[in-house]
Amino acid sequence: MGQRRPKLMAKKSALTLAPVALLTFALAATASAQAKKSGGGSSDLANKGVQLAQQGAHEQAIEAFTQAIQISPKDARLYLDRGKVLRTLQKFPDAVTDFTKSIELAPKDFQGYSERGATMVAQNQLEPAMADLNKALELKADDPPTLERRGLAYYNQKNYQAALDDYNKALEQNPNSTLGLNRRADAFVALNRLQEALPDLQKAVQIRPDDFTAQDRLRYVQARLAPAPVAATAAPVRAAPTPKPTLMTRTNIFIGLGALLALFIVIVVIAKLAVTRGTDDVRDN
Repeated sequence: MGQRRPKLMAKKSALTLAPVALLTFALAATASAQAKKSGGGSSDLANKGVQLAQQGAHEQAIEAFTQAIQISPKDARLYLDRGKVLRTLQKFPDAVTDFTKSIELAPKDFQGYSERGATMVAQNQLEPAMADLNKALELKADDPPTLERRGLAYYNQKNYQAALDDYNKALEQNPNSTLGLNRRADAFVALNRLQEALPDLQKAVQIRPDDFTAQDRLRYVQARLAPAPVAATAAPVRAAPTPKPTLMTRTNIFIGLGALLALFIVIVVIAKLAVTRGTDDVRDN
């Protein structure tokens, strides 16, 4: 990837979904703000929703956030939190609805645009995704998660250099982001800069040894960088010996000429003897 290329360099929908750990961290941060801003009822339910999400009980978490929204329907952060859980369950239209409501309630908060943009990328709706992500970066410049999300949108548009620029900015601020390291490695691979992808993947695996996707990417890049095996040199094929002619060789020619000469001498001798005898017979008579 010849070597199989992992979907490296990965399925788009899988890449756009933040890991559960990131989801729960973000939810915990917003819940803390809610506890200060909202009344006890909705904040307690919001905290309950965070705990349920951390435990993987996503449907129950959504129910808790829904109850909190019923108590505090103007709290934009409750829609943000419920939208994140809905996106984790790949309920993208419902997640977009929640993020849109959050934007309506808090139009100056970059998070609603960033989260909606990420959800649009997950659905491969790249133009509206870029609009949201650009707006989020306008409200909060160089936010690392938003830069990673826009980088993925660029990557899916095959604008690999722009994706690489965003990943570089994000990793400058958060150098241990395994998501950013994996995605920047994808951009390097797409640009055929395999040697630069290698340290990112090695670092991602070192930070998270259980990141099997990074392990697959690392093996792929290492295989591509490995020198091609030298093919064994085949023994030279010897040409079949040219068969020697059985006749008309130089030796045979000399032997033939010798035989002819001997025969000629014998004939001459016989002829002389015949002549001599004839002469003797005449004399005798």
